[in-house]
Amino acid sequence: MTPLFGFRLRPLPELLERWTAGGADPLPYLRGWYWLTDGWYWLRTPAGDVPTNHPEFDYALGQPPGPEPHLDYLVARFWLDLEGLLPRVLEPLPAELAAALASGAWDAWHAPVSAWWHALPDDDEQASWELWSAATSWANVRALDMGYLAAPPLLRFWRVGENVNVAWDTREQRVQGHLCWTETWGQQAMSVAAFAAEVEDFRGRLDTAMTARVQAVAALGQLDAAALTSLAQQRQLTLFPESGLQDPTDWGAVLSAIRRLEEGSGTPLLAL
Repeated sequence: MTPLFGFRLRPLPELLERWTAGGADPLPYLRGWYWLTDGWYWLRTPAGDVPTNHPEFDYALGQPPGPEPHLDYLVARFWLDLEGLLPRVLEPLPAELAAALASGAWDAWHAPVSAWWHALPDDDEQASWELWSAATSWANVRALDMGYLAAPPLLRFWRVGENVNVAWDTREQRVQGHLCWTETWGQQAMSVAAFAAEVEDFRGRLDTAMTARVQAVAALGQLDAAALTSLAQQRQLTLFPESGLQDPTDWGAVLSAIRRLEEGSGTPLLAL
C-alpha cells in the first residue's frame, strides 16, 4: 500500500555540497539529527501528491527547477508537527464543527470574521483575545503549522466518530504574485486505526532512513564518539517525543465562543 506520508532524504553528498557552498562549516550540521533530515515530503492523496511545486513557478522567478517537485524542507519538521497534533486529531469533533470543516463553511466563515475581529478597538485586548482563541484554536491544532513557508498549503486532520478526515488545499498560494503549488483541494476519510498505522509507518520509515544516514555520516570520520552518541539521543527525542497530558477540549465553551462571534460580527456559522 502506498503510504500516506511520503518523504525522501536529500543525498548526503548533495547535502554536504549545499552546506559548504557558501563557506559554512558542515560540522555543526553533521552533529544535528534534525539538520540531517533535509529532504522532501508530501501527502499521498487520491488527487496525487500534495503539495507539489507549480510547474511554472521556478520559471517565473528565473531559477532552475529543483530535483523534486515536492516541498523542500526538513523531514523532521514534518514529523514533529504531525506528532504534536495527534492528541487533538484523535479527539472526536462535535458533529456541527466536523460538518463545518468538511463543507468548507468554517474557512468561509473564519476569513471575514477574522477581519472583523482584527478591526475591533482594543478596549479589552485580553478578553477579546481569549474569546477569539476559545472560538478558533480547536481548528488551528488540527492543521499542520507550516508558517515556515512563505505561502503555506493547508493540511488538516480531524476525527469524526471512528474515522479521521484528511484534507488539503493548495489553492491561491502565491510568492511574488506567482502560484507556487499545483492547485488542488479535497479530503479523504480513513479509519482511526488506519490513520494511526500510517503515523507509525512514517515514524518507522524515517527511523530506518535516518539510521542509514547516521551510519553514512559516521563513515565520514568527522565526528567523535560523543557527537555520535548525541545523534542517537537526538533520534530518541525526535522520533519519540514526550507528549504532555492534555485536558479534553471544553466543547461547550468553544461553541459558546463561536456564537458570541457570530452575534458580534453578524456572520452566521452554526446556524447554517
